Parts: sequence; C-alpha cells; structure tokens
Amino acid sequence: MIAMPTRDEALALMQEHTPSESLRKHMLAVEACVRHYARLKGADEEQWGQAALLHDFDYELHPDDHPLFGMALLAELGYDQSIIDAIAAHYPAKTGRHPQTPLERTLFACDELAGLITAVAYVRPSKSVLDVEVKSVLKKLKEVSFAAGVNREDVRLGAELLDLPIEEHVSNMLDAMKATATEIGLAGIAT
Repeated sequence: MIAMPTRDEALALMQEHTPSESLRKHMLAVEACVRHYARLKGADEEQWGQAALLHDFDYELHPDDHPLFGMALLAELGYDQSIIDAIAAHYPAKTGRHPQTPLERTLFACDELAGLITAVAYVRPSKSVLDVEVKSVLKKLKEVSFAAGVNREDVRLGAELLDLPIEEHVSNMLDAMKATATEIGLAGIAT
C-alpha cells in the first residue's frame, strides 16, 4: 500500500500548478471549510483536506482538461481514489460523476460558497471575512449580479446535499474561514 502524500506535498503540488494567488487562496479556503466539516462529522480530516486543497489545482494550466488532467496526475502520484472521486464530483458537468459520498457532497457544497463568501469579504471596508455575517452572505446570494460567476444553484444544492439549512451551512463556512482568515488572505487591511 502506498502511503498517502502529506499535506505539505499536496500544498507543494497545488502551488506548482497554480500561478495565481487568488486561486491558491480559494483552494485554501475550500480546504479550511472541508476540514471543518470533517471534524464535525468525525471523518478523515487529512483525506478530506487534500481533496479540497487540490480540487482546482490544474485549472489555470489546463483549463480545457480540468479536472481530468489533475485527476490523472493524482492517480499517477498515488493519491487515494476517494480524493480523485471527490474532485471528479465537484465538476459533474465535465466528469459525469455527481456527489455521492460524504466527502464528495462536502467538497461540492463548499466550493461555490467559499467563492461567494470571499467576494462578500472583499467588498467590506475592512476586506476581512472576520466582519462578515450570515445575513450579509444570504443577501448577496440573492443578488445575482454580485459575484456573477458564483453558481447560485450549486450553492443551494450544496446545502441540500449536506442536509442543512442554507443559513447553517453559511455559518459553518464562516466559522472555518474566520479561523483561517490570515492563511486564506481574508484577515483584512490594517486600519
């Protein structure tokens, strides 16, 4: 049996294939949220975290082949099939795999919402997620022109896949992102 790569190895792989700081921070934010859910569910935090950390790592250099290129590379590198399947399930339109397992459902549920929460933080005067409240995120969720690239249907479906009210899902995500605000670049600006 091949040993699972470490988080440091996964982080190095992500950074090697992701030139943009904003996409790196997105993957770190999704990782924080998925790890938070792993702790809540008593799941394997390392496994779940690596799936989240690597879910978009091939997007910039291989946009036409995302996530297929990344999935193949992860298989070559000995990553667990559950991680590869979760990455496939976060993009069902391309892979045909819809979220089924708890890990797959959680990664799918956290991906788009992390982007929306990040956008909400960026429009605050402080530029900090620490100032973001659930009601602010829900308000911006209804404004389709705000962060128009965020798929609102996927955000709603994600909460359903977790069997949570959207308010609770947003609250959980905010808890995770606030706890890692510095690492994900959302601690804000000095006043």
